[in-house]
Amino acid sequence: MDCRWTVLTEASDDLEADIIIGFLRDRGVPAEKADSSPYAGAMRVISGMAVEVQVIVPEKFFYEALQLIENLEGG
Repeated sequence: MDCRWTVLTEASDDLEADIIIGFLRDRGVPAEKADSSPYAGAMRVISGMAVEVQVIVPEKFFYEALQLIENLEGG
């Protein structure tokens, strides 16, 4: 599958990113963490760093995903 992915939002941590990704996927929008490597997430946990995690979606789903997130946030 050859498609371009773009950053939708930045979550404050892995848990928030997982919640956003699950919410989008339940509504038919493909989503994942920008650094989908399990090692990147593990390094954040091991080092205790609270770093933002980028949630990405395919470009063709960007506006649909953005609308879903804005409706969820009441915006």
